[in-house]
Amino acid sequence: MSARHGRTLVSLLLAVGALGLAHGQEWSAPNPYRTAPEAQRAAMLTQGQTAYAQHCARCHGAAARQPSAEAPDLRRLNSFCLKLQDGRLAQRCQQDVDAYYSQSVQEGKVRAGVIHMPAWRDTLAPATAWAIQLFVEAQPKPQPRISTSVDAAQGH
Repeated sequence: MSARHGRTLVSLLLAVGALGLAHGQEWSAPNPYRTAPEAQRAAMLTQGQTAYAQHCARCHGAAARQPSAEAPDLRRLNSFCLKLQDGRLAQRCQQDVDAYYSQSVQEGKVRAGVIHMPAWRDTLAPATAWAIQLFVEAQPKPQPRISTSVDAAQGH
């Protein structure tokens, strides 16, 4: 394949990714946009902000800042992972967060027979859900509520 055709193929793939994947396509984890090229990442942040406002803000609040038992502060999802200094451990932690996020978005949250969050599997394309997560992760982190063993180990 020539370099020109290779660049065209990459551009096409980025455009398809920016538009969102078809419903029903497999969810890839970890979030494929977290390490995407800057132009694609910026486009996905914009898409995530729009989709968040449409689908999530009502319960989770503007910019993911609604702390309540039913709709937790989404900015905290990966805050523990960000404190880890061991790169491999931090990567594994983020993979766990991505798996939790993916399952939560796809299946929703039901406790004691009460739907606290609907399943979005049939509503959101995986690319849109990952774009929402990217948007949430870009929001300023709140102050920690309590110290963790990681904080204590680092002298905080």
